[in-house]
Amino acid sequence: MDIGTELGISAETVTRNLNRYSIPARPSGVTSFPQMITVLDEGVPRDIRAAVDGALHGWIRLHRFHIAMAFPNIDTAATYLGAHPGTLVHQFQRLERDIGRPLFHRSTFRKPHRPTPRGQALLRDLAQGPIQQLMAAALRHHQIRPMPDAATLAEATHQVITKPRKTTPRTPVPHSTASRAPSAGTAYQIRISRPVLTVLRDIIDHPGQFYGLELHQRTGIDYGTLYPMLHRMHQAGWLTSHPEDEQSWLAGAPPGRGPGRRRTYYDLTPEGRRAALHELHQHKPGNRKKATT
Repeated sequence: MDIGTELGISAETVTRNLNRYSIPARPSGVTSFPQMITVLDEGVPRDIRAAVDGALHGWIRLHRFHIAMAFPNIDTAATYLGAHPGTLVHQFQRLERDIGRPLFHRSTFRKPHRPTPRGQALLRDLAQGPIQQLMAAALRHHQIRPMPDAATLAEATHQVITKPRKTTPRTPVPHSTASRAPSAGTAYQIRISRPVLTVLRDIIDHPGQFYGLELHQRTGIDYGTLYPMLHRMHQAGWLTSHPEDEQSWLAGAPPGRGPGRRRTYYDLTPEGRRAALHELHQHKPGNRKKATT
């Protein structure tokens, strides 16, 4: 089959000529595949050899792992790779068995998966030029996908952060904090942690609309914590949001370059302001109720 592919002729023609000239062919079966009998040079990193030597589709598993770790979870990586998520899970489990160590920490709700130290070392090895050349030579053209660009990864991360979560019905905050019916925009309770209290205090101290970067710079809370928090507050009715207007967006473009992503501006709703003041009062030092960690 490989000879026919290289020469552009059918497998039947190759077989007929092999028989004609009494050239023995490899026996049928998976063990006759080149990948199963090829042994990589000892200069190739150990974990790559463990995944490829004597294994079928080892390079495909490595290639997909290299790309998948750039995405926040298996689902978004599978969409980009055109594979089923269950297939990637099976392939990465096989990689971990071949190498003998866990390669990544699985994602949880709105928290991305991330490589273990052994997985990070494997990714560094896979990024090397000579390894990329070996991989390209072993895979067919349609099996190779380029590494995703920044826009693709940003969109994948946005999908994970904004993905709705199945939850039990929320309980409205106390009457003193929210007085209107849910259809009119009642604020609902959210889990109050120390970062939430920090954000609420900053928003109260700086009235008016704000955007994420501005809040990050004032509070020092990292983006991975801040943006999911703002999304929860928005979903609970504490915040309103709107995209940056087009004139401001275009005016902010660097010279010679197009505009980047539009900012999203937030502001407290009246119910959200009452809820924020209520929670800040409840969590004052010396009060019985303490902020959770």
